[in-house]
Amino acid sequence: MGYLIKGGIVITEKGEILADVAIDNQRISAVGSDLPSSPGRITLDATGKYVLPGVIDAHTHFALRSRGTIAADDFESGTKAAICGGVTTVIDFADQIPGLSLAQAAQARIDEGKPHVATDFALHMTMTKAPDNLDRELEDLLKLGVGAVKLFTTYRAAGYLLEKDVFIRVSKAAHRAGLLVTVHAEDNDFVESLEAQMKAAGKTAPSYHAASRPREAEALAIKNTASILGEAGLPVYFVHVSSGPGLEAVREARGKGYSIYAETAPHYLILTSRVYTGDNAREFIMTPPLRESCDIDALWDGVLSREFHVIATDHCSFTRKQKAQGTSCFDTLPGIPGVETLLPLVHHEGVARRGMPFSELVRMLSCDPARLFGLYPRKGVITPGADADIVIFDPNLRKTITACSQHSKADYTPYEGMTVSGYPSTVLLRGKVVYDNEKFLGVAGSGEFIASKGRLY
Repeated sequence: MGYLIKGGIVITEKGEILADVAIDNQRISAVGSDLPSSPGRITLDATGKYVLPGVIDAHTHFALRSRGTIAADDFESGTKAAICGGVTTVIDFADQIPGLSLAQAAQARIDEGKPHVATDFALHMTMTKAPDNLDRELEDLLKLGVGAVKLFTTYRAAGYLLEKDVFIRVSKAAHRAGLLVTVHAEDNDFVESLEAQMKAAGKTAPSYHAASRPREAEALAIKNTASILGEAGLPVYFVHVSSGPGLEAVREARGKGYSIYAETAPHYLILTSRVYTGDNAREFIMTPPLRESCDIDALWDGVLSREFHVIATDHCSFTRKQKAQGTSCFDTLPGIPGVETLLPLVHHEGVARRGMPFSELVRMLSCDPARLFGLYPRKGVITPGADADIVIFDPNLRKTITACSQHSKADYTPYEGMTVSGYPSTVLLRGKVVYDNEKFLGVAGSGEFIASKGRLY
């Protein structure tokens, strides 16, 4: 069965055109004016609506195991929520597993997700140590289709931190193998020292969360990491840049000629640390923390001036009960839900409120994630030959975000009560309608693992 999407405004990273989109055999077969219908195609009327490439959320954590528990959203519920928000591909994470090679650990994660995903999915590999046969293992990892590694400059106590010499060695090996290095940037010594001081002073309540991991820790880690890798001629991608000083550190590194890619997240563009003074403060604890209004302004300046390549959610959901198990800002499970609201929030805050070109939304939510993580041109674009991952987006559809309206297993949303202008009306995954008129029509296990080609820049 094929489809013909008629009369919509097709959005690409270069602009918008009034065009029809034909879909056959799971792929886009034609884009143009007045395309003919045929007996084998069902017509979808997109008059007055926008036609976008399916969104790629390049940073999710489904079925995450942490601190003796597991995230509320597994691959099934998380990807169902994704589809209902216009996200057709997610990029999740595989962790190293003792006794297994990197490729074996990634394959185990693929096997875990494949029977349950309603979207297509790809993987990053989180690396917390350097295998003995580092180069060979990274080469095998890319052959499997994992095109990026994630490294940490923090969380020494949890075993995530890579010391400087190992960090450099892994980064160089990843670059040789063709993988992109992504980094969670907060300076560990800065954060650990501050944590000790705050605990000694009894400043451990959730209201102290933002102060416990300040913007200076992020900026310092970005500056140091960019310098180390930049001087070695290595590109680096910084995940969830959360602050004005963090973005300024990115700018400074680029000014030195370093190859720097940057991601931010909707919560850093919308929410402030004032939420940490409320009764439900634990629900907003994530790392890095939420910042101030001035940081929101600085980050939006960066978004509007094309300084960010990607906006992704860092979706890592827990229930209120799981969050309440924490006794302080230091042991509360960090993470919030967000995959379902990515597209509506960026449209509302960026396009509708701030006049951001719709093409820029498509670049950051679809095109650049596909390019950076080796999924292009199969994903991220509306062009003949690409997968028919398409969102028909109604700019006039207003919706109030509530926990009851979301499909995450988290029993809250950080955006409770926020009304957004514009929402997906229909979503297609590889040429099949999986969401229409507020109804999920997808099937768990129908998603595919999409192998990355590695760095595409």
